Amino acid sequence: MRIILISFLSYLLTCFVGFSQTNAMLIPSEADSIPASRFELGVNTYFAISRLFDQSVRAPMELLIRKRMKRQNQMLRLRAFGDLQRLKYVEFTYSDESQDFLYGLALGYEWIKPINERWEGYYGLDLEGSQKRSFDTNTRDGYDPEADPITFREKTNVYQHTDRIALSPLLGIRFSLSKKLLLSTEFRLANYMEWTKTGEEYSTKPMEGNGDYQIQTRSEETVKEKGIRFRPYTGIFLNYRF
Repeated sequence: MRIILISFLSYLLTCFVGFSQTNAMLIPSEADSIPASRFELGVNTYFAISRLFDQSVRAPMELLIRKRMKRQNQMLRLRAFGDLQRLKYVEFTYSDESQDFLYGLALGYEWIKPINERWEGYYGLDLEGSQKRSFDTNTRDGYDPEADPITFREKTNVYQHTDRIALSPLLGIRFSLSKKLLLSTEFRLANYMEWTKTGEEYSTKPMEGNGDYQIQTRSEETVKEKGIRFRPYTGIFLNYRF
């Protein structure tokens, strides 16, 4: 009886060791499970697609770089975005010139939840800061009804400066086209604060001579705003893994 029991236990031990070795071969170690490609560079295609269908839409250029951490299901992310637009209109002695600048950075962290071989979801948090500057200048001939009709040039400058900071929880999904190319999209909920300063200057100078414009009137106003904005669609990122 004792011999049978010892033989049975030896058989179970042999099976257990063999099963453990088989599983160890199937399950890679943590070091092996980290992909060789630790970085992803993404370009938001929304700025190109939106302008293709509607030239009046001014979606900013947006880049997103991710770095995979030692734990493969976590990534550090840096997002940069910006836009520049200049327009000028001239008709006889009237001219109007406008400029718009937008630039910003967002630093965040995300956690990845694999779905299958090609799909994965992720969630995270971004801290974002941005500045927007808008200028509009128009010049024209001035008229004085009590003197010669055209006696001076007048210029009006209108400007708007907006500084913004936001904390944005985000949720997204990624699809692997290949080992190197991925498509992703995400939505964000921004809890933001922004400060907007608007102003206007009116100045004139004589028609004759090379004198500079002299400011006649000036006004300025600053408004502080805070709130929550939901962005259900932020565009489709084309990502390259390297």
